[in-house]
Amino acid sequence: MDDVYPGWDGLPEAVPLVTNQVLEPLSRGEPSAYRRWDWLRNRWSRRIVRVPPTPELVLEGVGSSVVPAGDYATVCVWVDAERGVRFARGIDRDGEAYRPHWERWAGQEEALFAADRTRDRADVLLDTTNL
Repeated sequence: MDDVYPGWDGLPEAVPLVTNQVLEPLSRGEPSAYRRWDWLRNRWSRRIVRVPPTPELVLEGVGSSVVPAGDYATVCVWVDAERGVRFARGIDRDGEAYRPHWERWAGQEEALFAADRTRDRADVLLDTTNL
């Protein structure tokens, strides 16, 4: 999903993008493609990623199980950790300068998952708080 989010404010947009550009064509046995987001330039790149038809696909990332994308899933895995732990991991990885981005992202997650009830629909729940 990281390639499909249109920036730090693009979580809600990514779900229909991945559904329309990747999952729907693949479900019909057709090849699919998507344009990769350029995080450094904060815009769509010119690079097109082609995805050939395949009987199995692992779609990973925030929003990958949100409907309508979630309707194409055979198994949905919800990977969780306490909010403070998630924030600390993001800041440890990306640096303190990214805190405002992570705060905006967290708001999008909360709104999207509450409306979709994504966690409630998951087949597998995995809590990584203490890992």
